[in-house]
Amino acid sequence: MNKTILLISLLIPLSWMVPAADEIPVHQAEKIYNATPATARIPPKQPRRVLIWNTPAHLMDRDPHKGYCIPYGSAALRAIGTKTRAFEPIVSDDLTVFLPETIRQFDAIVLNNSSGPWITPTATDLAKEAFRKVGASQAAVEAVLRQSLVDYVAQGGGIVSLHYAIAANAHWPQFQELLGGKFTGHPWNEEVGVTVEEPAHPLVAAFGGKDFRIADEIYEYGRPYDRGKLRVLLSLDPAHSNMGVKWINRTDHDFALAWVKAHGQGRVFNTSFGHRTELFWDPSLLAFYLDAIQFATGDLDAPTTPRPDCPVRRIPGTEPVPGLPGFVSLFNGRDLEGWDGDSRIWSVRDGAITGQTTENIQIKENSFLVWKDEVEDFELRLKFRLAGGNSGIYYHARRRPAGRSQGGALVGPQADVSADGRWTGVIMEYTLREVLAERGQQVRIETNGTRQITGTLGDPARLLEGVNLDQWNDYRLFTKGGRVMLTINGVPMAEVDDQDPNRLVRGWLGLQVHTGPPMRVQFKDVFLRRL
Repeated sequence: MNKTILLISLLIPLSWMVPAADEIPVHQAEKIYNATPATARIPPKQPRRVLIWNTPAHLMDRDPHKGYCIPYGSAALRAIGTKTRAFEPIVSDDLTVFLPETIRQFDAIVLNNSSGPWITPTATDLAKEAFRKVGASQAAVEAVLRQSLVDYVAQGGGIVSLHYAIAANAHWPQFQELLGGKFTGHPWNEEVGVTVEEPAHPLVAAFGGKDFRIADEIYEYGRPYDRGKLRVLLSLDPAHSNMGVKWINRTDHDFALAWVKAHGQGRVFNTSFGHRTELFWDPSLLAFYLDAIQFATGDLDAPTTPRPDCPVRRIPGTEPVPGLPGFVSLFNGRDLEGWDGDSRIWSVRDGAITGQTTENIQIKENSFLVWKDEVEDFELRLKFRLAGGNSGIYYHARRRPAGRSQGGALVGPQADVSADGRWTGVIMEYTLREVLAERGQQVRIETNGTRQITGTLGDPARLLEGVNLDQWNDYRLFTKGGRVMLTINGVPMAEVDDQDPNRLVRGWLGLQVHTGPPMRVQFKDVFLRRL
């Protein structure tokens, strides 16, 4: 050890050994403790000490919202250690724990959502005073702390990175190399599907080796993320997740959610999970964290050899359509994969999406078949035919409030067709602004919400003559920046230029079966192009 490191170590007392209080409600602390495993799956080989590293106070003061879930993580990690006796948890936010002579006391380090550029010599007044006394420059001290952490792992230590911890120290590329990836955003904050890529791997035992769903703030990662350098355990399942969200940067749909890797003789674990507070009393997630920590301490043996290949997944709504550049198919012609609706009403018949009611199967509220992704600006092309009743395409729609609907009813803009001809070619907003443009109308809606007819597309009766509901009809819906155009069999039916700032600009895409007498509507060749 050089003179600077030795003097720093001697000057700083071990005040960080005092655990911080859990600043969460008592009833939630009890939920965490009750959800914690009673015992560890793997008995520790020897007494273990684990550092629970939180965001330093000076960074929390600067941006406190980044650490709101840290107290829950602290409570959960301490409960795991004390209840199972798998390790002694030491909670700290004092940078001096990373000094070479201090860090060696720990069998593993858990980065508990610790964020910001914390590898700096400014974590505590005590540290700053110590650095001043030995005359070390900021650059020299920062270099010592960085090297100390990297050497600790390389020489056999373990590190567990939870959620936002991987976004810390963005000024230090070697930190991202150590953890295996760089945070590039969180397109999802909702329920997503999770693929267990290696069901037999010891670190996914908490999920029974089966795919599952979870609601959390879900990350995507960029370089140095590389499957050739790490072993992915969990990943987002695009087929059962909303792929219409904004800010998706990866075009390969490789969204890892947990991985392991070796660094020298040490072990590294990272997971995207750990944002929503309710996850900290989820028994499966707590068991997952426990296994990760025991892997990091060296008690739970698990393979880390990289598996370079990403699972091949067929993603509904991404299959290109020959002859239509930019369009993808939303319907595979076999089943309703990617769609959600009442199976009594919606099915696939004769290779077409079919919505049907009968004398024996009736509905008290309109029924919808809803595509899995929200849409914003797009062009939709499909074929439809209708026998009785009323149908249409909802877009930019909202779901009805809970308790006011059944079967996922939608509210919002729709482009209609009806057997009696009244609604065919009409653009309206169900329960909101009602009719926006009748068949044959060009309409502008001003910023104050007033509606003005600005032109005509033809005689409504003559336009209707071009629609034969007994046969397949070509249907095109285009919407971009408030402009909406509905075309049937190549003939423009209605146009709206909607500049109302309160208009719905993004929402669900759904097919409708209306209440009333028995009816049947069918759709096929359903193609979408996002604009």
